Amino acid sequence: MKKSYFNLICGIVILLLVFTACSKDRPKYAELFTHVEEHRAVFMQPREEGLAALQIADAVGEYDTTLGTIMQDDILSVNQKEFIQQIVVDIKTNKIIGYRVGTVFPRSESGYQDARELVRAFMNQYKPADEEKAEKVEKSILTIDRMTLPLKPLTGSIEESWSYGKGEDKLYITYRMSNSFQSDDELPLNFYFSYGGE
Repeated sequence: MKKSYFNLICGIVILLLVFTACSKDRPKYAELFTHVEEHRAVFMQPREEGLAALQIADAVGEYDTTLGTIMQDDILSVNQKEFIQQIVVDIKTNKIIGYRVGTVFPRSESGYQDARELVRAFMNQYKPADEEKAEKVEKSILTIDRMTLPLKPLTGSIEESWSYGKGEDKLYITYRMSNSFQSDDELPLNFYFSYGGE
């Protein structure tokens, strides 16, 4: 009996060690990247087909025909941060061409640090095709602080874009961090992903 308990405990310890090792290898924002890829997979599909593939039911009423946007009801929760999701549709062709995820950081040193970490995580996952552009994005990440985003300037924002992949798989990525119109204590950060195929 004692031997079977010993074997059971050893088995649990081994499973915990394996799980810990796998967790270390998994990117911190892996779940967020998964959602980007799920939406990217339906780029250039007709709106109804794309929504069905994403299992988004009855989103037609939320479709803004002027802007070509659909705000998703599902709020993503990753690493204790909540992210809104929005789908972008080409109003001329009625095909899905983009995806936006957005969150809010506190206006604090830890908030700036977390924002820089998130942008850098996306840059590492979707490496810029051009080395010069990669340097430009990295420089912009370093400016995410209270010097570039002082309290309540009308034009306070940081924005940078780059491309990832080639041909039909090309993806355009833009990140934008700006002062909030709602609160002096918050800084919204948005990522825009759009179809870049030729």
